[in-house]
Amino acid sequence: MQTCLALPVYCVATMAASMKQVCLFRQLSYSTEHLEDKIKPPIKPKRYVLDRLVKFITSSADELEKRAPSVFQVYRTFRTGVSSFVTDTKDYYRVSSRLWAGESLAAFSRKELELYRQFSSDLPLVGLIFVIAFAPGGVAVFPFAYVFPRHLLSHHFWTPLQKEEFRRIALTKRLKHYDSILDYLHLLSQHIEDPTFKEHVLKAIQKLDTNVLLASKEILELSPLFEGKPYNMDCLSLRHMRHLGKSLGLSVRRRRLVKDALLLHYMDVAMVREGINNMTEEELDKACDWRGLNPQDLWRKDKVSYLESWTQISSTVHESSISLLLHLPVLLGYCLPTNRELMGPKSARLRGRLS
Repeated sequence: MQTCLALPVYCVATMAASMKQVCLFRQLSYSTEHLEDKIKPPIKPKRYVLDRLVKFITSSADELEKRAPSVFQVYRTFRTGVSSFVTDTKDYYRVSSRLWAGESLAAFSRKELELYRQFSSDLPLVGLIFVIAFAPGGVAVFPFAYVFPRHLLSHHFWTPLQKEEFRRIALTKRLKHYDSILDYLHLLSQHIEDPTFKEHVLKAIQKLDTNVLLASKEILELSPLFEGKPYNMDCLSLRHMRHLGKSLGLSVRRRRLVKDALLLHYMDVAMVREGINNMTEEELDKACDWRGLNPQDLWRKDKVSYLESWTQISSTVHESSISLLLHLPVLLGYCLPTNRELMGPKSARLRGRLS
């Protein structure tokens, strides 16, 4: 009887001792003092594959750029484009605030005035793209915009090749208006009462039609005709003004066109004040393009010479003779070789002016 009672007591004691050991083991196993702080290296095949993969990825960036240069070009252009656009937005607002406060256009630098002119058209379109991008799923608007970059993005997001291509396309469209402007000059010449002035105008038109460049002095001699009849802004037809605005990429409405022309005049003033020879090649190209000259393949001295001739005449212009400034692209650049290349064959453009 005592043996039977002792057996359960012994079993209970043994189980208790075993449980105590298990708890102690678990405590030791999960103690922070005994946590494993090292990771075992992978097996050799896995280590070999990982080493080779990392080496391949780190050394293949240049090769990948060679195989897909357009992708990397778009990425870099987009990254720098966003940064440049944001910077120009801040500068544009600063310049606009000063203008709104009544500060004179003569107080601004050439770059500030150029930014104000160009960004006035860039901001509404690209600003809308930015707003759409922040809508749910709107980020896809940028890949879509890059399908039509000339129409949906500004120059900030164009590659160097695109800038050159789009500049050429835009200038070609503007040059198409030169013949119509020359036609109107010829047509209105019949209303010139002074026979000497009339002879000078017809001689100038004939020179342009026969590929003879007009000297700045010859153009300045015609200045009184642009202050009054028949070439003053108030005397020009709507179609004539439309061609003038289109030829310079400006507004086609009379009042707005005069304001745009005055802004261009103050750009000329700032350009002379800061020095034409101090401008970079890119700045010279933009300045010539905005003033009706195709700068492609021209030497630096040719660009500088054109801008010097332009500013020599522009410096004499005031609001009542602003029409002269708007006609300068034709009077100075009509028969220049780089422009003629974009304008097409001469025979296709003459429409009986010589008769």
